[in-house]
Amino acid sequence: MINLYAIVQRDLAKDLIFEIDDEIVTLSIKGVMIARTKSKSYNFSFVEITETEFVLALQMKGYIIYLGLESDEEIDEDAYPELVRALIQQLIPVLNNLIQEAEKSGYKGKADLLMDDDMSPEMKEFFYEMLIRHKKDLPHYEQVDVA
Repeated sequence: MINLYAIVQRDLAKDLIFEIDDEIVTLSIKGVMIARTKSKSYNFSFVEITETEFVLALQMKGYIIYLGLESDEEIDEDAYPELVRALIQQLIPVLNNLIQEAEKSGYKGKADLLMDDDMSPEMKEFFYEMLIRHKKDLPHYEQVDVA
């Protein structure tokens, strides 16, 4: 577990700067959680917590990595696809490294919060709810729109 914390502190405890719709946007990573899942497929979810806070959940290789992100300003919903694409492109190498270390070290936990860097109460509520859902083997996805 110590190596997982070290990777998060070294590679994810930082601000990310993107140009979206010709504007500079700074995103701070406020929280990181790793959770095991039975599925080995690749998937992602993007959840808006507040007007300036989001969670990007990336599922890969039997794990889900939740990233709590805070923007320096409100981001228009139309920019979400471009933002998610840029985030995934920049973060996949780090997340692959994190998952490889979890596999190498024989990570046995169901879910663990690896970073809580001054998260807002709303984001903490989301992370702790997901942590409890994973630890109790409850479904962690809720479909709110008709597919």
